[in-house]
Formats: sequence, structure tokens, C-alpha cells
Amino acid sequence: MFGFKLIDRYVLKKFIVIFLLSLITFILIFNIVDIIEKIDKFIRAKMSLAAIGTYCLYQLPLFINIAIPMSLLLASVFTIGILSKNNELAAIKSSGISLYRLSASLLFVGLLFSVGSFFFEDTLVIPASRKRIEIEQNKLKRRRYSKKKIFNNVMYQDSPTCNIVISKFSIKNNTATSVTIQYTSNHVLTKRIDARKMIWIPEKNSWKVSNFKIRNFDNEGNETVSSVFSDSLLQFNLKPDDIIQTSLKPDAMRYRELSNFIKRLKESGNDPRKWAVNLYFKIAFPFTNFIVILFGLPLAAMKHKKGISFGAGMSLLVIFTYYGFIKFGQVLGYKEILNPLLSVWLGNIIFLIAGARLLYKIRQ
Repeated sequence: MFGFKLIDRYVLKKFIVIFLLSLITFILIFNIVDIIEKIDKFIRAKMSLAAIGTYCLYQLPLFINIAIPMSLLLASVFTIGILSKNNELAAIKSSGISLYRLSASLLFVGLLFSVGSFFFEDTLVIPASRKRIEIEQNKLKRRRYSKKKIFNNVMYQDSPTCNIVISKFSIKNNTATSVTIQYTSNHVLTKRIDARKMIWIPEKNSWKVSNFKIRNFDNEGNETVSSVFSDSLLQFNLKPDDIIQTSLKPDAMRYRELSNFIKRLKESGNDPRKWAVNLYFKIAFPFTNFIVILFGLPLAAMKHKKGISFGAGMSLLVIFTYYGFIKFGQVLGYKEILNPLLSVWLGNIIFLIAGARLLYKIRQ
């Protein structure tokens, strides 16, 4: 038992060193390329070195998140490859320790990285990316773009029988202008509210509707009653955050934000399928870190004329194929061909089975 622990520490030490070197290298490359691409924009925006440093700092978590799977892949391939090249792997096997047992500690590390990657992205990458995008909007591209504070032509299904159309919404004071609220029954319009202005009152959890007119209709579509009011408080499922979040991409939301948004969509009768696919994807995709190690280990241990380079090349091919399956599964989820949960886990299930089988076949 002590021998096994000693071997685990020996292998993990090699693995961690190669991983850190790879991670630092990738991060440096990403930063250098990014700075070269944007240096003319920095100069035109007359950004100070401190501002550029802040921008790079907010960019760093994203680069780390991208570099981790690739670094784990190289670390797994080169760790086993070096052991094999130095005949250490053969010696370990001759002592009765299989590649399967030797890989256990590395696979455990991959599992830890998978879990950690989810929290790293949710708590650091997404908030930092929002700050980076804000800098890009306000400085790097300020002549072409500005931070969006006005939303035009907002359409929101507040419930299965209520639709809200807003001509213009300002997030500065949470004010909507030229608002139309339509109520239907069996797809027939029964009531319509036309308001000049609608202001969100957080203390009341309601909207203050000003200068509005209520019109009722019969089954034939004929107007039966029409009333004009000055001010009144009305409650809807719609909240200011809903208007803002509908403009956000799912990958720009943290897990809890997206989960709450989906809940609100369900309550209002909207179809949350696309958003649900992206919610489950936030959990499924971090397992890339485990899968790259699962495939990297047996491919690096294969006896081939090209040695480590063969294992590295094959691993990269497998990973790109894996990414393709992940995206393909997402499309199936968006098109309602597969259940949202199954669609994002399809690639993981296929490659986990394939990787486990590959590792099992050469464990001896």
C-alpha cells in the first residue's frame, strides 16, 4: 500500500509540473496575441498602462479557463509518455501495477478540476468577463458602441394569456413608454391596456401605470367597454431584470441567474428550452477536464513509432471531435429533438464510454 502511495506522489509530481508549465505557456501566448491584436485600439483610446493592465487582469480568468483543458491534456500525455520513454512505465507494470491503477490518481485530479472548473467559471470568469466587456464598450469601442441603457421594441409573454409590448425601456429609471398589454382567451383578444408610461416601483413590487386606457372586446372582436385612467398600480410577472436578461447571452449569466430566469420564464408561460440547454451545459461542459485525461493516458501509453507525438496528436483529434459532439448535442436540444439534459450530456456519455473502454483495453 505504501508503494502505491509513493508511486502516486511521484506520478502526480511530474503531472503537476508539466501542467503548470503548459498553463503558464498558454496564458502567456493568449495574452501576447490579444495585446498585439488590440494595441492599436489601446493607442486610439489613449488608455493608460494602468487601464490596460486592468483590462488584461479581467481577461485573465477567461484565458485560464480556456487553457486548463489543453494543459491537462498535455500533462497527461507527456507524463505517461515520458514514463514510457524512460522505461519507467514498463518497470511499474512488471511490479504488478497496471496502467489502470497508475491512472487512478490522475483521473481523480481530472474529476477535481471538472468540479472546480464549474465554480471557477461561475464565480470568477463570468463576473470578470462582464467587467472586461464594459471596458471594451466604454473605451476600446466607445466611438462605435456605448453601454446599452435603452431597450427598444421589447416583447414579453407575461403569462399564457397576457403579452406585454414596450416601445422603449430605460434601465436608468426603470421606465417603459408606449406600453401595450394584451389579454387573450383561446387566442382571441379579450382586453387591451394602452399606457403612455409605466414605472417600476420596487417597494410595491408593482408597476405604476400612467395615462392608460382599458378596452374590452367580445368574442367577435368588437370593442364593448372603454375606460380611461390617470394612475394605478398593476402587478405583472415582468420585472426590470427580465427585460435586461432577455438581451444577455446565456453564457454571460451565472448559474443561479440563469436558473432563476428560467423559473420566471416557466411562470410566465414562455418556453425555456433554449435557456435550459445552456443551463445544463454549464454543468456538463466542465467535465472536459476529466475526459481529456481519460483519453490522454491510454493514447500516450500506446506503443507507436512516433511515441509521445502520436499520443498528443491523437488526443487533440479526439478532443476536437468531442467538442463537435458537444455542440451537435446542443443543436439537438435547441431543435427539441432531444431532452435538454440529455442533449448536453450526449457527448460526455459517448466519450466517457469510449475513453473507459480504451483505457480498459490497455490497462495491462
